[in-house]
Amino acid sequence: MSVLATRPWSASLLAAVVGLALLAPVLPLRDPADQPDGLVLADRPPLWSTTALRMRDGTLRYGERIAETGGAYTRERAGRTETIPASEVASVEHPRFLLGTDGYGRDLLSRLVWGARTSLLVGVVAAALALLVGAIVGLTAGWSGGILDALLMRATDAALSIPRLFLALCLAALWGSSLATTVLVLGLTSWMGAARLVRGEVLSARERDYVRAAEASGARSIAIALRHLLPAAAGVLAAEAALRVGSAVLLEATMSFLGLGVPAPAPSWGNVLADGRDRLATAPWIATLPGLALALTVAAVARLSEPFAGEVRSP
Repeated sequence: MSVLATRPWSASLLAAVVGLALLAPVLPLRDPADQPDGLVLADRPPLWSTTALRMRDGTLRYGERIAETGGAYTRERAGRTETIPASEVASVEHPRFLLGTDGYGRDLLSRLVWGARTSLLVGVVAAALALLVGAIVGLTAGWSGGILDALLMRATDAALSIPRLFLALCLAALWGSSLATTVLVLGLTSWMGAARLVRGEVLSARERDYVRAAEASGARSIAIALRHLLPAAAGVLAAEAALRVGSAVLLEATMSFLGLGVPAPAPSWGNVLADGRDRLATAPWIATLPGLALALTVAAVARLSEPFAGEVRSP
């Protein structure tokens, strides 16, 4: 029975998150970075709706109270009253914010969906980079042996001895915060487990008859490594990938929460959560919703990765 069939809740949740992330550009969502009116829209709760005037130039003017009187519209905003001629108004709209707004008046639903796109993209690409670096190091160490193997493994052990979050934060502080930097930092601080796994598989595979036969036939070392040794490690690399994605998503959220990951105003679950940390008493939904989305997604990935836990012993 497949992993997806035995864990339908986790598979369904993860499929929904991935689907929303992929479809974010075509979904009818507001701009996640748009701050249309911070005075009217800031810190509004889920399911909140208001009234807005759609002007003939396409812009929206929000108001705490809008009324039509004598061929004009009266808009109350931040304690002030403004009269707008009806000729300048195209329509009256009643926008609703399903998940509320943050402290800048930005739509939380839009920021969560686009944040999922950013967080998952960073997690998947960073995990792929970690696997690539780890596969190269492990393949080189296991096939070469001798002094090169010893040097590469001691370097791997040294990297493992440094706390991963501390190393990632140091690198991000040195290079500056950006989406590309976050991917590089996460990838370059997470390759050690893959390197040790690949090395172990290569040390085992190099003693097999088909590898010995390839050597005896005069095949080049690079050809043997790519055609025979790397495929032997494909299983553990796939298992490591399943475990690394969730870890990368969580670490990216941690860095963004601390201001060293994906920079604002681009949304990721980490910086959306950080926007609400000072408003827990007055607007708890701002931090609760991205925190819940992050926790459930990482838990779903971990649940789906459980069958691989016996095959991979990550550091």
